[in-house]
Amino acid sequence: MKKLSDIVKSWTSAQWDALVRQYLPADVLTDRFWQGKPGPCPICADGDDRFTYDNKNGRGDWVCRKCNAGSPKAGDGIELVCRYTGMSYLELQCRLNGEPLEPLTLPAARSASVKARKSSDPEWKRRRIAKQWTDAKPLVPGDRALRYLAARVPGLCAPLPKALRLGLQDYRHDDVVVGRYWTIVAQFTLPDGRMATVHRTSLDTSRPEKATVISADGEILPAKRNDVSALPPAGGAVRLMAPRNGELGIAEGLETAYAAYMLFGVPTWYCLNRVLLSQFVVPEGLGIHTIHIFADFDQVDPKTGKSPGMADALTLAKRLRAAGLNVVIHRPLVRGTDFCDQWRTGYQLRAMSEAGVTA
Repeated sequence: MKKLSDIVKSWTSAQWDALVRQYLPADVLTDRFWQGKPGPCPICADGDDRFTYDNKNGRGDWVCRKCNAGSPKAGDGIELVCRYTGMSYLELQCRLNGEPLEPLTLPAARSASVKARKSSDPEWKRRRIAKQWTDAKPLVPGDRALRYLAARVPGLCAPLPKALRLGLQDYRHDDVVVGRYWTIVAQFTLPDGRMATVHRTSLDTSRPEKATVISADGEILPAKRNDVSALPPAGGAVRLMAPRNGELGIAEGLETAYAAYMLFGVPTWYCLNRVLLSQFVVPEGLGIHTIHIFADFDQVDPKTGKSPGMADALTLAKRLRAAGLNVVIHRPLVRGTDFCDQWRTGYQLRAMSEAGVTA
């Protein structure tokens, strides 16, 4: 029996396409799929623009921005077929060698196909995120969400956020419930006030920290994750507190936003990540004239020679200044840190000093 690597060694691009066409259904193999345009992922079966079949090496090549526990994942046609169908490499090898096997049934694939169709339906996505939000409850002093935030940003004293709620949610991975956790649900709002998505942070069952979520096969899953986006998220943010005297801060993450507020006293929103931060749009009608950008001071990327967090902060600053806004960029004192790191370090040093402990 030929090895899988020997079978495909001399395959043309058309043969790789034929392999994919044989095992993926027609509702996945759309014109957009074959044109290499972004669409729903047939593997993780979510999102409407995270997957691309680019075939850049002529081997059925693809990439998904979320398939690796929320991070990018890429592969060739063999991996696409195996991940989609649930076949092992050995089973696919046997099939390509023409060995008699039981007919292939694809319950997971059919489920993924249905889910992919749903995730491309704007109304289904709108209802889904609305339910996530309405099922959660407003935060109250002493609840699990605020205990978590107080542990991450010690000494936190800030207005009670209307954009955060707390709910008890199932954590699903590959359509299987792997746990049930108290979850911070963050409302991500566009400049026009519409909710685009919700971001969720699963909390530990007993300690004020993020949950450690492990799948049945031992994979460590992300405690922080977005739900589907009912609307394109570019321009939006999670509005933690009201602007004050025309000033507003913007940061990447939840804890960083609160730490920046504690350090500078500027009401701060957050955008979930650096790319969305670079795309932030100041809403009209709130009287905002000054934006403080609290950048993450990332290590320099050797490929670009830039600090990613700083580069995206500068991109935002340039655009907002061109729009006539006052912009102030803040960066942490130490490279490789964010303002949450800076606040925690300072808080610990002050506590040691007050206790008479020398470093």
